[in-house]
This record gives sequence, C-alpha cells and structure tokens, in this order.
Amino acid sequence: MNHLRVTSLASGSSGNALLVQADGGALLIDCGLPQRRIERHLAHAGLCPADLTAILLTHEHGDHTLSAGPLARRHALPIVANRATTDALGGAIAGAELRTLPVGATAELGPFQVRSFAVPHDAAAPVGYCIRAGAWCVGLAIDLGSWDDTVVAGLRDADLVVIEANHDREKLRVAPYDWAVKQRIFGPRGHLDNVDAGALLARLGADGRRRTAWLAHLSERANSPMLALNIVGNVLAMATVACFDLHALPRSAPLTWESDRLLRQLELFG
Repeated sequence: MNHLRVTSLASGSSGNALLVQADGGALLIDCGLPQRRIERHLAHAGLCPADLTAILLTHEHGDHTLSAGPLARRHALPIVANRATTDALGGAIAGAELRTLPVGATAELGPFQVRSFAVPHDAAAPVGYCIRAGAWCVGLAIDLGSWDDTVVAGLRDADLVVIEANHDREKLRVAPYDWAVKQRIFGPRGHLDNVDAGALLARLGADGRRRTAWLAHLSERANSPMLALNIVGNVLAMATVACFDLHALPRSAPLTWESDRLLRQLELFG
C-alpha cells in the first residue's frame, strides 16, 4: 500500500501550489509561486526539483502558473496539461517538455494514476484532478464558479478533497472591488462561495465515508478561515453530514495530510 503525502505550499489569489508525494514519485500541482520559493518548499520536503515526476497545471491563470516554465526548463521537468491550457500559456512555457493530458483522460505518471475532469471557470479548459497512489486518492477542484455531476464524480473517490471556498457572499458584496470583478467572481464560471462549497461536500459526504476536506483559495478581503469553516460546517450540519475533517488552507504556510495518519485514525475510531 503506497504512502500518500499531500502538502499545500500556497493557496489563494497570490499563488497556488500543491505537492503530492508517494513512494517513488512527486507531483507539483500548479506552480503559482516564484521559482525560488518553490525550490525552498521542495527542500523543506526533502526534495530537489529534479525529484519531481511532473508539473501538472489546472489552468493558465498566473496565480497557478507563474514559474511553471522557468522551473520546468531549469530542471528538465515535464509540464502536463491539456492542449488548450498549454496553447493559452504560449511563450511562458516555451522550451519546456510538454505532455498533453486531454480533459477527462487518465495518465500514469510514476507511481501515480492521474485523471483530469472539467470544472466551470473562466479559463481556456480548466480542470480538477483525481490522483491515485495505491489505495489512496486525493481530489482537487480549486478554481471553479459552480459544480455539477462531473465535479462530484471527479472527487468522489478522494480520501483528501481539496475544494475552493473563495468568498462569503455578503462580504464580497461590500468588498473594495469593481462591480465587474464582483460579477465575474459571483458568476457560474467565477469562484465558489462558502455555501456552495459546503453543498458540494454535503453531496460527496452523503455516502458517510470518512474524508479530510481542505478549503482552498480563500479570498483575503471577502472571506476568512474561521468564517469559511463556520459556514461550510453549518451547511454540512444541516445536511446531517458528519464524516469530514475540515481545514481551511493557510495562504502561504504549508499544511500536510498523510495517508498513514488517516489510516491510524480509521483504525482507532472504526
């Protein structure tokens, strides 16, 4: 049984990066931080950049792709994404090795089985990922304005679910953004709010299986970790779903989940 370790390196509009490690491999999901910060985070995890199996990109926005091209070129790493995303990035990833993973397709990357699925967001062809290593699975959908059966199916098998809980609706209404920006965020291809994130988790949790859920991409001006946890928790309580261990991701401090720790908890509590 492979050990799976997932570390959030950064989460939010100022940068996103997620490190997934298993026996014999490591994946960087998004690369929205400066290259030196990525390299420092990898060193803290006991890795050199060359140890990465690949860099996976969810979509082309800069807070997810900032240093993907330079990191890939410098350390001869493959970038994995769908064709629309790599086309949208253009010269930013020129010279890097590109591997195309069509939306909805599955690829074997080292010890990982990676499957992408479409999410509603205002990018060329944004995706979430379901990543398996042995008996364990992490699912992420971190920029999306709404959710549907495709998103639910993509996340259903995950032991760790990483989903966007970007904003509180009322806080966003009074936030110091232009109305056009607010309309984009509120829209079905914008960003998921706390209530809708809770509803998505409630749908996933209807099967009663114990999971960990990370709330990601929290807005600095229109949300807070405590508010996101309270609202999502209330939505789950109203749906009588009590199987999630909920955490709000810090903007820049690492947070780690390990399959071995979850296995011990499951053995203790049945």
